[in-house]
Amino acid sequence: MARLASKYYLLIAGVAIGIVYGLVTRIVWGQQMALATLTYLFVIPTVLGIIPLIFSSEAQVRSYLFCIFVPWLTILSALLTLVLVHLEGVICLAILGAPFFILGTVGALVYRLIRIHINNKKNLLPSIALILTPALLAPVENLIISPSDVYSDSSEIVINSPAERVWQNIIRVAPIQDREYRTGFFNYLGVPRPVEAELFGEGPGALRKGHFEGGLLFVEHIREWQPGRRVSFDIEVDPNTVADRVFDQHVLKGNYFRFIDAAYDIEPISDTQVRLRLTSRYRLTSKVNFYGKLWGDIFLRDFQDRLLEVIKERTDQ
Repeated sequence: MARLASKYYLLIAGVAIGIVYGLVTRIVWGQQMALATLTYLFVIPTVLGIIPLIFSSEAQVRSYLFCIFVPWLTILSALLTLVLVHLEGVICLAILGAPFFILGTVGALVYRLIRIHINNKKNLLPSIALILTPALLAPVENLIISPSDVYSDSSEIVINSPAERVWQNIIRVAPIQDREYRTGFFNYLGVPRPVEAELFGEGPGALRKGHFEGGLLFVEHIREWQPGRRVSFDIEVDPNTVADRVFDQHVLKGNYFRFIDAAYDIEPISDTQVRLRLTSRYRLTSKVNFYGKLWGDIFLRDFQDRLLEVIKERTDQ
């Protein structure tokens, strides 16, 4: 074991430095509330992939397998460390994992090319400059106003029931039992599942409250009210009910994601069959809206599909 450590001590040091680098940059960017930036999502993982190679031998750098798997080891270790010290949630590993692993590998392969064909000596000055790149780019990026875009996603299901029966089961949702709800992958990772929806009054202006697992509360004001056909409502998250988990704080209390509204549409197919559609809209304000939309749609579609299945199970005849 000692001989192995002696042989690879520089590589081990490189991986360790990469982990510390990931931890420090997360703390800095977390304090600046700038996680949803190009610098954090794309530049930092590229640098993380390069750091262990700076401390590697020529023979190691020439190996493609080495240049792929060692950056992966560094990035995985850095992400797991963030989870262990409660700076990120488990679900954040899925969100950050794709760009971090891909760009870490790209950065390592580019570094390999430079090291072998352009500069075959370890030159610490360019390496140090590279490591400091995020600190130089972030202030510049912060000067650029983040675009604010609205997105929507829809799910639908066919229900063998009259429109009126479906209507009664969407304006209010009785407490959902465990046996009714098909728990999904994201629920296991910490995304709260719906529990019930209460309605206070009827018609435009009425109040609807959506309750979720863990006490999370959506305060919803009815905007459109067409019995048997359509109901829509604005959505506001009660900040006092947001859990202390990292993911909940980032998504529900952060400054780059906000729910706007939701709507149920009932489309009659026959007297005893309808098509029920649930559409949700949300706003993203960040430099990486294109990536946020990918995950926003995935989360919403998963939630909507499972909720519609509950309604179908309750109303099918």
